[in-house]
Amino acid sequence: MSALRFSLIAVAGMALTTAPALRAQYSSTDTPKFFVEGLAGAVVPTFDIANTVKVGSMFGGTIGYTLNSRWVLMGEFDYGNHKDKATGTTTIKTLHYMGKLGYSLTGPRETGWEAVVNLGAGAVSFDVDGAPSTKTYFAINAGAKLAYNFTRSVAFVLSPQGDIAFSKRADLNTTNAWVWPVSAGLRIRY
Repeated sequence: MSALRFSLIAVAGMALTTAPALRAQYSSTDTPKFFVEGLAGAVVPTFDIANTVKVGSMFGGTIGYTLNSRWVLMGEFDYGNHKDKATGTTTIKTLHYMGKLGYSLTGPRETGWEAVVNLGAGAVSFDVDGAPSTKTYFAINAGAKLAYNFTRSVAFVLSPQGDIAFSKRADLNTTNAWVWPVSAGLRIRY
């Protein structure tokens, strides 16, 4: 089983097994504090790395906790799948692992629009077909989470993010690989 498939199953399993216990902590008037997101979209390379890598598809997930009416902690994992520009046949997989701190511009909402801006740090891994090993680099993140809450527990999420991996020129032909995971998905709060 691939690491990606295992990660997705683990996130789904955690959400399903912990939701009833966490929900019991809140009265019907409390806004849920924990959330999980399932996301899909595109990963757009820019600047130097865009000369080597094409735009690719992505999917991922977020686990979050609302600390108070303004601050949100998040952990996000994204998996991107690209092709090289030179031949269009070499597959380049990117794995983004980010810890983030978000600031809510609107405060938590039970229904309607909600907006959070975030900053974070973590790593981006590049796995190139035919390369001897996967290369992982320290990375920083900035982005936003725009959610439309249908109910206090379910929301549609747009997640434009920007990740900068501080890479080695010898490995990726750049010292700062800028990639932009832009995704949409579903958020479940409990």
